[in-house]
Amino acid sequence: MAKRKYKEIRIKFLSISLVVTLVTLIILQLLLFLHRENFIELPTRLIAILGNISLVIAVLFFSSLLLRLTIKRIARFFDEPEEKIFYSKIYSWTIYTIGIFYILGHFGVSPGNITIFVGLLATGLAFAVRDVLLSFFGWIILLRKKPFRIGDYIKIGEDEGTVEHIGTFFVLLDKAHEFPEGYTRVPNRLFLEKSITKLGKNKLHEHIFFLLAGIPENKSEMLSHLKDDIQQLLTDKEFILPYIDMRNEKLYLDVEYQVSFNKKQEIRSNVVDLVFKHFGAFLVLPKN
Repeated sequence: MAKRKYKEIRIKFLSISLVVTLVTLIILQLLLFLHRENFIELPTRLIAILGNISLVIAVLFFSSLLLRLTIKRIARFFDEPEEKIFYSKIYSWTIYTIGIFYILGHFGVSPGNITIFVGLLATGLAFAVRDVLLSFFGWIILLRKKPFRIGDYIKIGEDEGTVEHIGTFFVLLDKAHEFPEGYTRVPNRLFLEKSITKLGKNKLHEHIFFLLAGIPENKSEMLSHLKDDIQQLLTDKEFILPYIDMRNEKLYLDVEYQVSFNKKQEIRSNVVDLVFKHFGAFLVLPKN
């Protein structure tokens, strides 16, 4: 509920800003109208300034209005959420770029000068905003290559959660659905530097392993009892797999199962208790 209110406030704020822009434009045009009709007298320099400001505000206002009226229709052409995000952003940037070029052209800036200026600006900022640029390119790769999708539960580094949104510079992860403030913002550039583990969509594939000192004589029976006890904890009993494995010349007890996201920590704690109950005498505990 709290997240829904947040989105409603955000949309409402955007519409209010549009109205404020329109009111400002009307006030400026009213001042210029009163001057033309000789109701008030304004200095020539002030008239030029008000005219230029009015032009800038008008272009930005109509660009924003056009986007609000058409961007949802543009998004309807695409079925996948990632495609909608990518092409909606491209469409928005195109509209604003055309508007900015129109403003610069009005002030006498030629296309050649604009190209030179953009080139110099990009060169100068490339090193200063390296992380920002990497996050931007990471955003493009995430949306085009789709290593994960919106709604997937992923883990990257120490952060994990359900992917709620893939933004231009951050991916929004929801670690705990029951907590409205349980968001984590992961910079897109980290997805270019670290490995990504996709753990599921509706349910999480949990994998816990414990170091063993030896193999019990009645291991099959102990594993069977452990599996039966774990089944009592889970609603999804189709995939529960405890087994003994060897890695790097060491024995491990591995426990794999599927669990819903909101019960992940609770079930994990209970599974650890059950492992200690059945295999406590064979576990190698970490030393302090």
